[in-house]
Amino acid sequence: MALEAKDILDRWGVLKGQRSTWDSFWQDIADYVMPRKGEITEKMYHPDTIKQDRLYDSTAIRANQVLANGQLTWMTPLETPWFAFEAPYEMKGDDEVDIWYQECTTIALLEMARSNFYSEIHELYLDRGCFGTAMLYCEAGYKKALHFECHEVGTYSIAEDDEKLVDTVYRDFEWTVRQIIQHFPDENIPDEVKKLAKEGKVDERRTIVHGVFPRQESDKEWGRRDAISKPFASIYIDKQSQSILLESGYDENPYMVTRYLRWQHSPYGYCPSWTALPDARQANFLEQHMDALAELQAFPRLLYPSGMEGTVDLRAAGVTYFDAHNPQAKPEEWGTQGRYDIGLDRSERKRKAINDAYHVDLFQMFSNTDKEMTAREVGERASEKLIQFSPTFARMTTELYNPLLSRVFGLLLRQGKFPEPPEGVIVESAEGLAIQLPEVGYSSRIALAIKGLENNALFRQLEMIMPILQLDQSVADNYDFDTIVREASRNDGLPPNWMKKQDEVQKIREKREAQLQKQMEAEQAAQSAQAIQSVGNVPPENLANVMNMAGVG
Repeated sequence: MALEAKDILDRWGVLKGQRSTWDSFWQDIADYVMPRKGEITEKMYHPDTIKQDRLYDSTAIRANQVLANGQLTWMTPLETPWFAFEAPYEMKGDDEVDIWYQECTTIALLEMARSNFYSEIHELYLDRGCFGTAMLYCEAGYKKALHFECHEVGTYSIAEDDEKLVDTVYRDFEWTVRQIIQHFPDENIPDEVKKLAKEGKVDERRTIVHGVFPRQESDKEWGRRDAISKPFASIYIDKQSQSILLESGYDENPYMVTRYLRWQHSPYGYCPSWTALPDARQANFLEQHMDALAELQAFPRLLYPSGMEGTVDLRAAGVTYFDAHNPQAKPEEWGTQGRYDIGLDRSERKRKAINDAYHVDLFQMFSNTDKEMTAREVGERASEKLIQFSPTFARMTTELYNPLLSRVFGLLLRQGKFPEPPEGVIVESAEGLAIQLPEVGYSSRIALAIKGLENNALFRQLEMIMPILQLDQSVADNYDFDTIVREASRNDGLPPNWMKKQDEVQKIREKREAQLQKQMEAEQAAQSAQAIQSVGNVPPENLANVMNMAGVG
């Protein structure tokens, strides 16, 4: 069944209406946390400093920047690998398969570094901390293998599937007539757009709606394998004429939407700014009045006796004469009393509350720790802070990193960027032969620190049982030390190929046991031979005892 422009625009209107209450909330947050993105409820096409002039405290702005910078540095660093494609569980142990996925990891990291990924993911981190909802677009680039865009909050509307994951995105934006004609096929350009172009109105703006959503089975045409039949539909519509400009599709959803924490009855997200906003308002209010108080104390109000008009010298080292017989007839300060120290204390408490909301202490701690510090030591210092941060990290892994890396893997695979796959990664699917998607392992500093919390528990447990082991070594039978060593090594970020496979370890142990058995048999045989040689030197009455000790019948 063909998709109709009106139906798509109707759903876009419904979703945009559901988002409208969030727009005003995001606008309020942007004024205090990210003024440069404060065009949510009112679009501006020229610079305006009015809102910045009303901002007296920038703690929330800096705190959100620290959160975003920390996530970029410690979760998706450019300079070190932060993820790895791994063979699916059922394929692990096949060296050819493992090596192929490792090579795919190297290529994917290289292509992402060549693209604009790291600049756009930083924008996403800023949006996610500020607004609680952020979206990244991933597609094949024209000049590079990969292209990314972080779209502004307030320009898209979303809907969830039955598992509460975002799978539907409707984005609206403005393009000029010239841009529309350049981008879309000529046969799809509406007549009214062509007419505007002929009239020279090429810079007139029009609203474009882009809808991406799972394609229903009834929308697919049987037997087709082109873009129209791909799992995710992609429809561009000119809103004014209600005309479809382009209909195509995607193998994976190109839009990754992540929420800091999910709001209970909405697909949009809860953010640190929600917690910090009251304190940000108060800090701004306090800073404004404290500035006024400091200015008043630096340049106090003065009362002049009426007879001294024009004779008071306020310059540095200025001299003013007054009648010594009339002490009241001299200038004096008035109305300059104020407790700046109390205001400063309140302001500091507000700033601390804002920084706590954005996990500033956590990322400053990472920055201040020695680079040679192990994940275990970092985890010991940061366990309490990491526990507060780990829920949103887990959500980011589920909603952003996993679908993003699946999308990257699929794009590079279809572009032929990866080496020839071995037979072990090829599987049968409903559409024929396909490459098995990899599992993804994360090795960023934050990921290792969170995993390191398990290691901290291990070391605390070992410290507790060591005195007990000295009394009863059988206590060690309660622990699976092979599993402990492997899992602890993974938590510390040890590369998987640095550890022997379990079957190899088993073979080494069997070989060692066989060698020990042979050694014991050889030692026993030597003792027997020595005993037999000494038989001749034993008195007859002691011969039976010697033979029994040597095991000789």
